[in-house]
Amino acid sequence: MSNHSQTELARNISLARRVSAVLAAAVLCGPLKAQQKEQALADQSSTGQAPADQAQTDQAQTDQAQTDQAQIDEVMVSAQKQTALDSEAISLSPTPDAEPHLEKGTSILVGLGVLESPVYDGAKNSKASPFPYVDIHGWFHDRVYVSSVRGLGVNILDEGPFRAGVALNYRGGRTSSDSDRLKGLPDISGSPSIRGFVTYSLKPLTFELSVKNEFGSNPTTEVSFGTALGFVPAPRLHLSIGANLSWVDSRFTRKYFGVTPTQAAQATAEGNPLTAYLPGSGLSTVGMTATGVYALTHHWGIISRLGLNELIGSPAKDSPLTQKDFGVSFGIGAAYKF
Repeated sequence: MSNHSQTELARNISLARRVSAVLAAAVLCGPLKAQQKEQALADQSSTGQAPADQAQTDQAQTDQAQTDQAQIDEVMVSAQKQTALDSEAISLSPTPDAEPHLEKGTSILVGLGVLESPVYDGAKNSKASPFPYVDIHGWFHDRVYVSSVRGLGVNILDEGPFRAGVALNYRGGRTSSDSDRLKGLPDISGSPSIRGFVTYSLKPLTFELSVKNEFGSNPTTEVSFGTALGFVPAPRLHLSIGANLSWVDSRFTRKYFGVTPTQAAQATAEGNPLTAYLPGSGLSTVGMTATGVYALTHHWGIISRLGLNELIGSPAKDSPLTQKDFGVSFGIGAAYKF
């Protein structure tokens, strides 16, 4: 065989081998592609969606999960803000002494307003006076507080819903120039006081029992029971409504509602006819107080207070100094939270 024939034969054999390889690949790939197509059809049948639709569904589920987490975060932040503002609203009221517990940090709130109130319990005339406000709590694991309303206090017991402690405060006096009915009577100077309290919190209700003793030349004792309800009628508005009932001893009623024979004679001589009156112990007042904080910004807010007070016991109601059993007080001002 010539060299040319050998070369031609080798080319034909190589071509035949290539054709055989292509045919073999076609035979093997055909079933595999069919199997892949059947699997895709099965997946589409089970989900009812095409692959593109499935991708859109997965993306929608991811977006929904992110939205749900954002809502959860917003609720947590709102709850923290509500707790802070609830603390401010409750602390404006002397009843009861039960603020949300601070795990860490210190809450500082200062304010200044104007308070319109009777010149004394039982007076028919009122006067407006500055109403500075300070409330600081959170010291020593939220056991020590300073308040212009509740004084300097220590929560000795702080276990779950129960709180108990003591507080030092100061009660202002009165002068005979405050009202014509006091003309000829001696002035009553202000005096320090100490108060022991026990508080039980059953959110949103809180209850408090307290005993307060005033020091000085005329010491007195007052026992009070109070309750308060806190709620949020609007996102930025936090309110607290409380009720209070007080009992006082005879030293208290004689100090603030009593008139000795000597005092009666002096007042009468000065044109203010009074009869001697020496009351005993008994129920003194029942009252309601509504307080609120409206948050203008993160730091600034408006504070307000409305008080309704009724003299209910005969020791106070029967006094010649009592001109009006029912009294109303109202205060409004601005507050800044650090």
